[in-house]
Amino acid sequence: NSAAVLDLVAKVEFAEAVNLWLGRMPIPSDRASLSTVWALAPWSLPGKYDDYAPVPPAGVHPSAGPRQGDNDRGDGVTLWGQFGGGRFKYYLGVFGLDAPTTSPLYSARINLSLLNPEPGFRSASTYYGGKDVLALGAGVQHQTDGSLPTAPSTATISDFNELNVDLLFEKNGGTAGVLDLEGAFAKLWGDNEAASYQFFALASYLVPIDIGIGRFQPLLRIQHAGKGSAADADDSTRVDAELGYLIDGHHARFVSVYQYTKAHSQTENAIVFGLQLLSHGR
Repeated sequence: NSAAVLDLVAKVEFAEAVNLWLGRMPIPSDRASLSTVWALAPWSLPGKYDDYAPVPPAGVHPSAGPRQGDNDRGDGVTLWGQFGGGRFKYYLGVFGLDAPTTSPLYSARINLSLLNPEPGFRSASTYYGGKDVLALGAGVQHQTDGSLPTAPSTATISDFNELNVDLLFEKNGGTAGVLDLEGAFAKLWGDNEAASYQFFALASYLVPIDIGIGRFQPLLRIQHAGKGSAADADDSTRVDAELGYLIDGHHARFVSVYQYTKAHSQTENAIVFGLQLLSHGR
């Protein structure tokens, strides 16, 4: 019910290998965080299990996986760079600088693209056949006193630590279509975390035939979060079965999704329809 600035960045770019960004931006931790919802193949970011809970949980925990901030953004500073036009990229970030009463969140990431470079600060979780990709990434996060209990719990505050790895493989087979395989695993430490680990596996196929003004892309994503140390923690599982209709890649697409979720001893079923329109302007 309100508007907020998503991205507002001052950039000091010394060279391809050394760039300093200050402001509000995606927190560089894993591929999904740097893709944001705009450059994912599935409709929603991984690690979110309470979107359509019949009975919302009493406490609000952060999403399972790396910390991503409000609206999947953070206020802070990132030193980042790339080599080989984006074949190798590194990120070193400090966030939460807008909240001086809490400790900052430190977030770092490296990414190696073995087939084709992925230039720029952001990444994408699919290129819809625009390039062949085999990319490996790893990230780490730390926040002193960053694992907080939810009200009305009086549990002791502890440090938050997180380690993640991810893999993306995309192959354009021409007349055979585009195959996309993606996976990620995150391990979390903290006495008040809802999840001790989070992983997902994804497969999609972009058909090589135009039907009308676009092409269809069936997609399946399975994700699971293991029970953490928080008093109200529980295992969570979610399955997304999606059919996308791509008119202009990320710039114009329509999706229909069936979502099955089991979390907090509840079973959730949802059917979601989404339309995404983005300008080509930079």
